[in-house]
Amino acid sequence: MRSLRHAVACLLLVPAAACHIEDRTPTGSRRDEDAVIALISQYGRSLSEQDWSTVRGLFWRGGSYSGPLVPRSVGQAVPIDSALAHMARRVDGSAPESYDVRILRTDFRQDGDVAAAWVTTRRRTPIAGAGLPAERDWVEHLVLRRIGGNWRILTVAGATVPRGGPRER
Repeated sequence: MRSLRHAVACLLLVPAAACHIEDRTPTGSRRDEDAVIALISQYGRSLSEQDWSTVRGLFWRGGSYSGPLVPRSVGQAVPIDSALAHMARRVDGSAPESYDVRILRTDFRQDGDVAAAWVTTRRRTPIAGAGLPAERDWVEHLVLRRIGGNWRILTVAGATVPRGGPRER
């Protein structure tokens, strides 16, 4: 009887010993995430301050933008220099309180030297000919790359959150 219990115990333990939790954590470190989040925060602050040269400095050469903030970039990416020039012209001469960019949420993913972030922002932008600025929520997808220890933005693709959607006030 004792040997029967021993045999049953062994039969139950063999499959349990074969089970293990597989770790598929993406490569990268907490320090990388902190560096990318700091870069994204600087991106939002610099846009809000209309510091176009600092925003440009956060991109790699050849960086691009696609989205409704730059009408000719809908459906195709334009160089970041063209996109920033368009944004600067749009807010140039408007009251400081009519333009603002606030980051509401950042969802981050990294694998090695490539990272992506989905950034939800609330933007207040002047409307030509209107007395009040428009305020909408936006989602931007940023693709970032680390080269030589430096993280920079490769591309930004933006879209507005549909009116009446869950993020609408």
